Amino acid sequence: MGVALNPEDGDLTINKDGLKIFLDKEANIMLMNATLDFSEEQGFAISGMNQSPCACPTSGDSCQ
Repeated sequence: MGVALNPEDGDLTINKDGLKIFLDKEANIMLMNATLDFSEEQGFAISGMNQSPCACPTSGDSCQ
């Protein structure tokens, strides 16, 4: 996961509650039906992913 001001060619753009998210094709497939949450204490958390895009040190289907 990274931060970008603008999408790259072919990216899907999602606008939700003032947040703009750019997803490439692979991320779009992995995050289909996933939930993105944010808390001040822990930052962003993704749950319900189809497959993990990162090597998280914790178990489960959450990646922070």
